[in-house]
Amino acid sequence: MKKVFLLLSLLFSLEAKYLDTQTCKECHEDIHYEHTQSMHHKSSLFKDEVHAKVKNAVNKNKYSCALCHMPGSSNLRALMKGEEQPNKNDKRQLDGVSCYYCHQIKDVYHSKKYNINISSAKDGIKPTMYANLVDPDDSDKHKAASNEIYKNSMVCMGCHSHKQNNLGFEVCRTQKKEVPQSDCIKCHMPKADGGNEKFNKKGRTEYATHRFLGVHSPEMVKKAVKIDLEYDKETQQLDVTITNMMGHYIITHPMRLKFVQTYIKRDGKIIWQNFEKSPLEDKEATFIIVLQNKNAEATLPNQAVGYKINQNLEAKATKIIHYKVPKLQKGDEVFSKWVSYIVNPKIAKKLQITTPEIIEPIIGVEESLYIY
Repeated sequence: MKKVFLLLSLLFSLEAKYLDTQTCKECHEDIHYEHTQSMHHKSSLFKDEVHAKVKNAVNKNKYSCALCHMPGSSNLRALMKGEEQPNKNDKRQLDGVSCYYCHQIKDVYHSKKYNINISSAKDGIKPTMYANLVDPDDSDKHKAASNEIYKNSMVCMGCHSHKQNNLGFEVCRTQKKEVPQSDCIKCHMPKADGGNEKFNKKGRTEYATHRFLGVHSPEMVKKAVKIDLEYDKETQQLDVTITNMMGHYIITHPMRLKFVQTYIKRDGKIIWQNFEKSPLEDKEATFIIVLQNKNAEATLPNQAVGYKINQNLEAKATKIIHYKVPKLQKGDEVFSKWVSYIVNPKIAKKLQITTPEIIEPIIGVEESLYIY
């Protein structure tokens, strides 16, 4: 831990010129708008209700989450040690994961506890901004350069790789240990028509979108899994096949709840369903992580020492669930849909989270089967 704080001290001891997100709008108008709609822009303690309430429930004094949620803070080390408190009037903190912060990452330091982004920012008027561009163009605001970590998505792993709590338990992981490379950018920053700047001086025909699509995005949730339905009339067995289409586990964060809801209709009425009230009635179709403390009680990540429930599915993996259902007749219909909660309703209730788009379910892919 001492090594981590020494590294943080080195990274943020120099007060570099800071370009806030609004500054980027002058040349990158479309990208600026996309970013303001993203969870990177809303990652700040002052813009994300979930993050704020988890932080306060975990530790009201220290703010170790600042490393990824408000990484542009000039007093990052002091925030993490509890020597100073977050300030809603500080532009660098309010900016969350800003354009400037992401694009000045030179390299990523890998450690067992969590990774740390190595900043290129130094005292000076024109910082170097990195990206994956052919023939990058300097401006009056910054220098520009291409960097390999923006090509292979390793730049994302500074924050999205893994996190170990102070008890030595890994509470979340996106990057697979055995696969050092990743392709986050291809999925989460899909290409769009046009250039990456307002005037498009280079005549580019496409650019990477900056909405950072993910669990908050209905369009991404619909792509997350594939569902196939098959019914055997002889055995009266219904098979629901769930395929994880993502390049990582279905559940990468312990606050999520995801499940497949399946039901059968006859003459417009439901005659069978895989659960009545709670999706956990059908554990095979429910994907959830519940962490436990040393007393085997459900807990928040900071007190976790293990799993109470660990229902997950690996990247690109397939799971087939077999149901014994009533004998189906001609005209019966089978329906199956993917349901995703950003925050498990039980956790949302406990933390008194009220933001509608956070607590409401997001419906993903929906499939049906008509019996002839």
